[in-house]
Amino acid sequence: MRNQYMAKVLVHNKVVSEDQVKAHWGEISDSMDIGQVLVRAGILKQSMYDKVLAFVKNLEAKNAKPASKPAEKPAAASSAAPAPSASTPAQSSASAHPTAPAQPAPAAVSAAPAPQPEEEPAIKIEGNSSLYGEASSSTVVIEKVEGLETTSMASVQVPVESETPAEETATEELPSQFAVATGEGEAVEAPDVLHPITPLAKIIAYARKFNVTDVYLYADRQITMRQSGKLFIASEKVLEKTHLMDRLAEAAEGFADGYKIVVGRNFSKTMGLPGVGRARISVTWNDVTPSISIRIIPMESVALENLYLPEFSMQFATLNSGLVLIAGPSSSGRSTTMTAFAECIAANRQVFIQTVEKPIERLLQNPNGSIAQREVGLHVRSGAAGIELAIRTGADVILFDHLETMEELSLLMQASNAGALVFAVASGNNINALLSRLLMSVPSENRAAFACSLAEQLKGVIVQHLIPAVQNQGLVLATEAMKVTSTIAGMIRKCDVSQILSAISNQKDQGITLDDSLQMCVESGYIEGNEAWKRANDSRRFASYRKV
Repeated sequence: MRNQYMAKVLVHNKVVSEDQVKAHWGEISDSMDIGQVLVRAGILKQSMYDKVLAFVKNLEAKNAKPASKPAEKPAAASSAAPAPSASTPAQSSASAHPTAPAQPAPAAVSAAPAPQPEEEPAIKIEGNSSLYGEASSSTVVIEKVEGLETTSMASVQVPVESETPAEETATEELPSQFAVATGEGEAVEAPDVLHPITPLAKIIAYARKFNVTDVYLYADRQITMRQSGKLFIASEKVLEKTHLMDRLAEAAEGFADGYKIVVGRNFSKTMGLPGVGRARISVTWNDVTPSISIRIIPMESVALENLYLPEFSMQFATLNSGLVLIAGPSSSGRSTTMTAFAECIAANRQVFIQTVEKPIERLLQNPNGSIAQREVGLHVRSGAAGIELAIRTGADVILFDHLETMEELSLLMQASNAGALVFAVASGNNINALLSRLLMSVPSENRAAFACSLAEQLKGVIVQHLIPAVQNQGLVLATEAMKVTSTIAGMIRKCDVSQILSAISNQKDQGITLDDSLQMCVESGYIEGNEAWKRANDSRRFASYRKV
């Protein structure tokens, strides 16, 4: 029974998932229980296992003792067992996630242990699933175990955050849930008109209907949306604070990790609302009034050939190892390009893909291999920890979104050197600025060694810009891209990237400058010349298009 008890405690208290227990259940032996198996697999911490083991041993000892109550008072013994109520954490969590399977009803209590003091709220080992062995004839009521608290959903109407920074009060443990909501379900019908009281799911459905990329919900303003790079008003009446709080309460239902929205604490998370797919919500607070921005995540993948990238950049998907950087300003489709490369690779060869994202946006498929999507703060503590995990688990392809520190870049180059193909999203409006920033971020005494490593591992760079098309017909992709040749690698090795644009211009079949890409878009009639002037590296080339 030890393995059954231990598995139930771990799963019910959300220390591990049921899928993780299922995956490793067959490894149990006489010398190794399920907790030790999970420790060996790196899923469970040794310190947490020690707590659970001590608790389970105590539980076994209690159940092994004969009942001390006289036989003539069974009713009193039964009444002493605390009955599960509607406010228990397990049921609160279930109500917050309607798509989660309901827990099986517990069997009748045959012998209850001694009641606990009121200040120690009880939790249960839920269910009699055959996963953990034969069904037990009794429900075991146990006291709360310190360190094994469940995660429950809280209303957004909570006290204002204290002055103590969240980093100081947070524990070292990761959140107890590791699921990511998909947003699947019966499609929500988009309304014809939006009102301040329109539910969040219908607002997102409306946004998808009109190919909106962003939704903005601010107090004392109308609902505003961004379409083809331009803003438009989507409602007649303005939003009030109560409307915003209602929309946040609805958004909280889409957080699979049970995140609690706290007044005064800014956050950015991905949510999945049934019937409308996934979206990323960012909330900032002005005192106790929230401002809400929502990025609509495309539900369908985009084929790599449909992105209209330069022809030579398709070769990046055939690499066995190396580092490819995908840069550009915010909202330029960098993550979409990266995932398009990953799905192209997955469709053509058997690989193990691992992503490290901040946060997970679109859920990926790998029909010919395996894929593990990990979110910083949910599955791993930091981007660096996620990369180290990918290296340890032998990932063939690593997707990293978004590159923020030199430690992360160094680890990605280490992964590339170890034989992985790495795609990383970075910030930068052109290749020269991107490489200069990376090289200058390293102390001078270490710069030469870093430059040599970067020159050896970097295989290509794509910098992209999404530009409004003429007559508001959508967005057009303009790119600056290069394949790292021996000439360019030599420039990087010498920390002299000032001539890279000239080198790219001279190798037409292996590179393209942003200005050349913009020129082609203008000449093809896709974009206005003024848009090209605003983004060009050499604005003099498009000076004649400038609007006075």
